[in-house]
Amino acid sequence: MAKLPVAIGLSLCEQVVIEEKTHNVTLVNCFTHRALDYFPSETAFTVFALLTGGTGDVPLDVVVQELTELDDIYRISLTARFADPLQTIRCTVRIRDCEFPEPGQYVVSLRAGGEIVAERKLHLSLKE
Repeated sequence: MAKLPVAIGLSLCEQVVIEEKTHNVTLVNCFTHRALDYFPSETAFTVFALLTGGTGDVPLDVVVQELTELDDIYRISLTARFADPLQTIRCTVRIRDCEFPEPGQYVVSLRAGGEIVAERKLHLSLKE
């Protein structure tokens, strides 16, 4: 039976760069606020987290919700495979086609086996 991992942070950024020789990770333009030209609006971004302590195949979901009502506006599912509980896995998910209906507060969460293991607030406003 799979054991759920622990997340070591969660970042929202424009891009994740992995250096070819060292495999070091660079997060480009991390943010918690975005000003958009209009609403409803789509904006692409990347969700990045490190996961450790898991075993076996663990179902993961990245969920975007409107913060006050907690209505899902986006969800993507994937599976992480942990061979060893000491292993650290990079979870990098490119979000596309996520339509934000209006300015306001949103939350992006990473769930493992249906349980929230990390989340980050996102504030969206209308560009002035």
